[in-house]
Amino acid sequence: MLNPTIQAPAEAEAEALAAASAFGAALKASREFVALKAADEAISHDAEADAAIAAFNSLQQDLRAEITMGVLQDSQRAELDRRQQAMYGVASINAYLAAMAAFQAVCRDTASIVSAEIGIDFAANSRSGGCCG
Repeated sequence: MLNPTIQAPAEAEAEALAAASAFGAALKASREFVALKAADEAISHDAEADAAIAAFNSLQQDLRAEITMGVLQDSQRAELDRRQQAMYGVASINAYLAAMAAFQAVCRDTASIVSAEIGIDFAANSRSGGCCG
């Protein structure tokens, strides 16, 4: 038999990993995640969405230097905003953004619950370089 002082942390870690697995499965089954996956799938089959995203990304890439240096002209900013609004006006993109916001709200809420339970900011410590990575 293992020393109880060694066994208890190992059991606690195993329980935490099992709970994390169950949590991941529950999150994957949530209506918010299911809606996000469906919205992502819809965008992947929407030529209008693809064209709007490509037009916005192309202009943004063309203006990257101006944006980075903070010298974007008003006319350039207006065109970038126009393309962004056109992109957001595509129904499948709008649905995706709404689904993403709903899923992110669930993630924030669950991170808050975990943080309250353990007494530290779970999300901040889950990022690369934190306690978990």
